Amino acid sequence: MPQVDVLVYIPRPAAEVFAFLADGCNLARWHSGVADIRAEGVDYLYRFPGRRRETRLARSLCAEGSRVSFLGDRLWTPLGSQSPRHDFRVSPRGEGCHVDIQVTVRLWGGMLALWPVVELGWRRDLPEDARRLYRLLTGGQDPAPSAVARGGGPGRRGGERSRGGGLPLRALLPHRRGVPGPSSG
Repeated sequence: MPQVDVLVYIPRPAAEVFAFLADGCNLARWHSGVADIRAEGVDYLYRFPGRRRETRLARSLCAEGSRVSFLGDRLWTPLGSQSPRHDFRVSPRGEGCHVDIQVTVRLWGGMLALWPVVELGWRRDLPEDARRLYRLLTGGQDPAPSAVARGGGPGRRGGERSRGGGLPLRALLPHRRGVPGPSSG
């Protein structure tokens, strides 16, 4: 499964940022994997960019106040199907918080052959999504180069999470699970 994550420091209270992320209707405002979305009962119906049909997106509060996930139903293509999972982990840091944004995509059928292409797309888009989230929650400010970095969540190069506002600009590219990224030194 392609899995890509980035970490962004947002100078807002963790509870406020979590409340924003836990409302799935906000995804279309900043996340490139959601063209539009609307609530339907406890779930959401959303449209993946380039798709005409709506797909169900189920929300799961994994840890109240710190982790929320959204799991999409299968998106069918002539080559097979894919199911995206969007995970957001929020942790307080100083005057603000760190947000670990992760996308995991499960692939079936011929889509398995496109694994590198799917991952490349998310590796390209997710850092920009994190910047859009930062700008949205800070009133249009551009993030400092060190505010967005490849993720370092639990089980993934965890030492990088504790480095204040993030990593140097050369470390902006997210990494694949188990594959080391650029040196942070």
